[in-house]
Amino acid sequence: SMLPTRRFFNTMLDDAHLVIRCRLSDLSRRVSEGRLFNQMLDMLKFYSGFEINDQTGLALTDHDMLDYHYNSITSLQRAAFKHFEELQPFAMSNVASIDKRESLLKHFKPLTNATLHKIAAHLCLLPQPNADTDKEQYPTEFLLELLVSRHERRMSQIQALNEMPLYPTEEVLWDENVVPSEFFSGESCLALPKLNLQFLTLHDYLLRNLNLFRLESTYEIKEDIEDIVGRMKPWLMEDGTTGFSGWARMSQPITTFTIVEVAKPNIGENRPSRVRADIKLTLSVKTAVKAEWEALRKHDVVFLISCRMTRSMDLSKPLRERFGIAYVRGCEVQGMLDDTGKLIEENPFEPRPELEGDSRTFRVWLDTNQYQQDMAATLKGAEDVYDTFNILMRRKPKENNFKAVLETIRSLMNTECVVPDWVHDVFLGYGDPAAANYRQVSNYIETLDWNDTFLDMAHLTACFPDHVVKCTLDDPNKQAPPFRLTIPGEKGHQNETEKPTIVVEPYKIENRGPYPHDQPRKNAIPFTPTQVEAIKSGMQPGLTLVVGPPGTGKTDVAVQIISNLYHNYPNQRTLLVTHSNQALNQLFEKILELDIEERHLLRLGHGEEELETDKDFSRYGRVNFILHKRLELLAEVQRLQESLGIRGDVAYTCETAGHFFQYQVVGRWKVFMGKVQTRPGKVCCFTMCQLSVHCCMIWTGAGCGSHQQRVSLPQVF
Repeated sequence: SMLPTRRFFNTMLDDAHLVIRCRLSDLSRRVSEGRLFNQMLDMLKFYSGFEINDQTGLALTDHDMLDYHYNSITSLQRAAFKHFEELQPFAMSNVASIDKRESLLKHFKPLTNATLHKIAAHLCLLPQPNADTDKEQYPTEFLLELLVSRHERRMSQIQALNEMPLYPTEEVLWDENVVPSEFFSGESCLALPKLNLQFLTLHDYLLRNLNLFRLESTYEIKEDIEDIVGRMKPWLMEDGTTGFSGWARMSQPITTFTIVEVAKPNIGENRPSRVRADIKLTLSVKTAVKAEWEALRKHDVVFLISCRMTRSMDLSKPLRERFGIAYVRGCEVQGMLDDTGKLIEENPFEPRPELEGDSRTFRVWLDTNQYQQDMAATLKGAEDVYDTFNILMRRKPKENNFKAVLETIRSLMNTECVVPDWVHDVFLGYGDPAAANYRQVSNYIETLDWNDTFLDMAHLTACFPDHVVKCTLDDPNKQAPPFRLTIPGEKGHQNETEKPTIVVEPYKIENRGPYPHDQPRKNAIPFTPTQVEAIKSGMQPGLTLVVGPPGTGKTDVAVQIISNLYHNYPNQRTLLVTHSNQALNQLFEKILELDIEERHLLRLGHGEEELETDKDFSRYGRVNFILHKRLELLAEVQRLQESLGIRGDVAYTCETAGHFFQYQVVGRWKVFMGKVQTRPGKVCCFTMCQLSVHCCMIWTGAGCGSHQQRVSLPQVF
């Protein structure tokens, strides 16, 4: 599973046919004793055939693997057509009809051991048969498996990943080879993937993280299930069904469970596109607990448990056997149904309807991959899992986000490019880690807007002690922030004896209005030279890691980097991801103090209610903000309409306001401009700002003495 050792070791394994010999061993055929061996053998088989070029180290696409498969089986067909007459039907068949295991066995099983050996030798898989003896040198079973496993069509890794259920089942939850118990001593090995210092491809890295995170969450889910089942105290009733004499806050007995929809598969898929079910509960519990169940949100994950008690309870057995836990399936909440059977949509503008009684029905989405596997097993004679559930378990929201994480990793693995080229090799553990630093990246940006990073010119000069700072303006009174800096890269500075020169260009921010709240918010933190270097690195293309003990200003540096990126790239989006809600709220509150427009801020996830602000930055809050802003601007349009004495409801919509501006305001503005005459020695500046649906016209005279003059067109203001 590491490229340097894989290049020679994988060839040795392939030449010795180790995977095939292990698969045909006696231990592999034992169900209980060979379970761990088979699981580890599956991992060995997976990595021995991993989709990577062992020589170049480049990841192979599905198209590359398909070409390799077709070349392999067509070469077998050519050899059969030329040298083996008994395989003429095989040689003349199309590839799609013979590249499956069943088809290959159908053609090769009738052949003798000697013929199979000759075919394998012709393909350079085995040495030539010894002509001096008639004894079989290799078992027929081994020869068949060798030829079939070499030429059968394998499912691609992406396809296998997309068909994998994300929720853990009872088979995984109580498999101690992958989910060890609390008494695990560490003396035996586990069939778990490892996080190495190096990875084969980005797909390999993401797949290991997906499997490990899935198993980590599985361990926690297993503990929760064992806890609530023990608290529910299941017992066998006289009619043979399972009853519950206990109580658990996080679980409830299921009254009825019904599959209500199985949608048709999407094009190119064989699983249902959607499977929905209704779960009916009787919440005869305390008001607080009942409110918790009714507060289940859309996309919350709950678990369906099938518990079957027997007449004799052996306390020495594991908990699953003791309480008869037969099946466990995960599902995702869509919402709660009202008294009429309609789904109650989440609407922050309207209160939720109050339902009478204790009966509540929840509609959930089932895992379509798991449902397809269960239905396939049912067709083969197995029990219908979805007729057996009798417990619904919920978990705490902070501990129950595993499905969203797994879906994110899976979606990343379905994309062609996830990380930039300059960090790809470093991410996988190859090359020089310093290659991802901005000094080594080829697309270094010399001129950037540092906005309000520096308090004044003296602060800027002190932050670059190893540079010569030159300002484009000679007047010290005009050398005030914000600044635009031109810093040459190491490649652009050739003379090592002289200090590099930084060119500072002060500029003025466009006037945003006469009111105090219109003035831009400025940074008040005097960053140190080390912090400025971190800000510089964060503004450049490349990887930046800001590390330090508490209280060293890491959050302030991160916030300033975000603000500078916002002003340098106004048309791009910035995504902030933190490990906890508290860390995200700290970042968010400091971002609100800088010059970033409120309409460009959005906070997702839990913990938004803990923000120390009266404003709502959730998705619904942003919609409310835009609607409120629209009403304010339309009110300004109405004021302008009334001052001009124009009839009609021009402030009804943004479209009518736009027509009003185009046909009423612009013409009057041109008349006003024509009547205004500039006096000798006076400079007149006219500006007209169209802010979506209203306009504001200002005239200022510069150089008119110690005061400014303002002239407005009558009937306008």
